[in-house]
Amino acid sequence: MYPYGNYSIPQVQYDYNPYVQQYPYDPDRQMPQLSQLLQLPQWQQLERRLNQLERQNDRQDREIDQLQRRLQRVNQRLRVVENRLHVPFSSHDEF
Repeated sequence: MYPYGNYSIPQVQYDYNPYVQQYPYDPDRQMPQLSQLLQLPQWQQLERRLNQLERQNDRQDREIDQLQRRLQRVNQRLRVVENRLHVPFSSHDEF
């Protein structure tokens, strides 16, 4: 081992300056405007797909509502039949 006095700090040259922008701004490469982005085919395709999914979701909501109403009617009829036959009622709409 070396005595403490023999250690030296390595000399390293840094070109980094935190006050200088490392990647200069290129005025020819500006960020596109939002209006330009909205005109891109990818955006328009995404917007069409979103509209399609929203319509599909609405249609499925209506179908679910319709099926729930039908199930309620079937359960009501079943209760009537069970009451006529004096069969104890059990809930058939629970899974």
